[in-house]
Amino acid sequence: MKRSQVFAALCAISFLAWPGLTQATISVTINSNGGWCFSPAAGVGELAFGSVIRVGQFDLSNAGNYALLQTSNDFSTLDTLFTPLAEGLPGAGIVSQFGAPGDQIIINDQFQPGHVFGQITGIDANYFAMGSSLFVWVFNSSTPSSASEWGIFTASSGWDVPADLGSTTLSTFEPVVVVRGDTTGDRFNLSPVPEPNSLMLVSLGALVLMRRARRIFSIV
Repeated sequence: MKRSQVFAALCAISFLAWPGLTQATISVTINSNGGWCFSPAAGVGELAFGSVIRVGQFDLSNAGNYALLQTSNDFSTLDTLFTPLAEGLPGAGIVSQFGAPGDQIIINDQFQPGHVFGQITGIDANYFAMGSSLFVWVFNSSTPSSASEWGIFTASSGWDVPADLGSTTLSTFEPVVVVRGDTTGDRFNLSPVPEPNSLMLVSLGALVLMRRARRIFSIV
């Protein structure tokens, strides 16, 4: 093999081995500018700066999983169904958000309170199936696992995984579908998440009342 051919072959190998050149990537932007903001469960005021928004997909291969998204108050249960973007995961991209370093998108009040604008770039194009729907899981805390309120939102169209080298914007002026939470005026409200201890106290209280009722009826 001639020296020029060897050089050309080595250049080709180096080009293919260079990070980022062998894998097509995509990007996702979440933007509420011009759309509705995010609000606490009471529907009054806006979510505080730093409240976390996770972007990704839920496993809905089981029909019962959608009902869990709507009703379960256990973070761990829903977290096992969720595959997030960014958050330091391989191939899941990195967060780019003005004034908000870290691995998660947050409410950053860039436009006005309760609003968000941020990007996740460098996502492997095969991380999610092209055309599949994306979800946002919004919390009233900087720590999702200990949040007392959360909301889950997607869209009937427009929040889809783009093709190779493409991008998509999750805008709140799209036809947003409320999976968990509700709406008031021009805002998306989160849903209360009772603490396990509170649920236990309610259950114990109900049990005590049932026992008292049985005693009363047995006396009568």
